[in-house]
Amino acid sequence: MSKIKNYFPAIDGLRLMASVNIIFLHLASSSAFDYAAKWTWLKPIVSGPAFSAGLFFVLAGFLFASKFSDPERQIPVLPFMFSRISKLYRLHFICTILMFSAIAVKLGALDKMEHPIRSLFLHLSLLWSLVPDLGMKLNEPSWALTGFFICYAITPFTCKKLFQIKSVKLLWTLFILIFIPGIIQGIIFGAHDFLGQEDYESRFRFFHMFPVIHICEYIFGMIIYRLYQERQFSFLEKNYIAGICQFLLFVALYFVCYVSQNYVSNPTLYFITRHSPTILISGLFIMSLIPAKGFLARFFCIPIIRTIGRASFYPYLLHLPFITIGWGICNMNSPKATLGLLLILYTLSPLYLAFKTKRRKRKLAKMEAAT
Repeated sequence: MSKIKNYFPAIDGLRLMASVNIIFLHLASSSAFDYAAKWTWLKPIVSGPAFSAGLFFVLAGFLFASKFSDPERQIPVLPFMFSRISKLYRLHFICTILMFSAIAVKLGALDKMEHPIRSLFLHLSLLWSLVPDLGMKLNEPSWALTGFFICYAITPFTCKKLFQIKSVKLLWTLFILIFIPGIIQGIIFGAHDFLGQEDYESRFRFFHMFPVIHICEYIFGMIIYRLYQERQFSFLEKNYIAGICQFLLFVALYFVCYVSQNYVSNPTLYFITRHSPTILISGLFIMSLIPAKGFLARFFCIPIIRTIGRASFYPYLLHLPFITIGWGICNMNSPKATLGLLLILYTLSPLYLAFKTKRRKRKLAKMEAAT
């Protein structure tokens, strides 16, 4: 098996696109994008289809598989888990306190909040996404951290087993089978009174954030990397083929997101359509960008886009507290407010990442000097 690169510059641009997509979805759901209603052709494109956080899980699986591609490498589970989550937990803590404070100020008193202390504990302990009905939602996007934490726990074992597989046919079989749990979960989701959750919103919140399907997305990303490593996508190294595939997959991704909205009245079809085809197309879209060929990949490789994209998970965590606080300061339903929010998020985040990187390098330099 030939050694191949494990840094893919176009992926940083994809991260940026995915985070902007989710931010506009939440701008629309918080009435901060209503001004775009007069542009009937624009608002549905910008705020309608959400790629969902599943794209981040597929990306993470792909990138961690590339990082730990040596099957003989020993990865200690607990240190790996906590080192990964600690990189985001400080920001998660700040965002949760910000959101808790903003809601308390908005409502005027803690006793007007729904289980305030329990809700704060569930969010800070990363348990809220497992039992979302036991507390009010604070910084809702932080549910993904729980999913990532569980994915990090299985990374050492899964990496080792996947890289021991030599059969390309078996890898392609796993590529197909990994979607079965999500389909089963969709069928269960369609059950009217599953676990006593007759309310549609409660069921959707529970199943959308339930870690099992996201573990499958994470492993799917790992499987894609193994297929890439086995040169199964080498045809994408040609510029024109990569460009055509990127265009078709990008359009298909939006199309599937739109189509899923038509099945809201059928919970099973809605859940399956929203997750399985979207994740499949997302994985193939990632693969089309990996060789950095094609017009979209080259756009994603522009230095400033890569710089902002590397820090794109910070806006994912920050945007809802900023939107909530923003409504208390000004009218967020305006183009100026949207532009201001995006400028703040995508300026502060790269600066914060640069600060953290510089501080880490200084610490390493001091440790090396001491030894």
